[in-house]
Amino acid sequence: MRETVDPKMADHSIEDVWRRLERQSQWMPAQLYYQFEELLSLHLEQPILNELYQVLKKYDVLTDIERDERNESIQMLIDENGA
Repeated sequence: MRETVDPKMADHSIEDVWRRLERQSQWMPAQLYYQFEELLSLHLEQPILNELYQVLKKYDVLTDIERDERNESIQMLIDENGA
């Protein structure tokens, strides 16, 4: 299930997304983490950066089932955006 991003939310920089990814990396499957890193090396538009930031939000406190769902959302974003 893909989360929708509220257009009124603050924009997040690539640095914000990198920092959040690093903080959440220990809970993320290694392969997904490496794909996420690869995606962040591409030029991404602001709405995608915001969406990536949101899918990482509170990743560490999710249940296993919620994390699996979030991983699917992350994988969709990776597949849709070129990594």
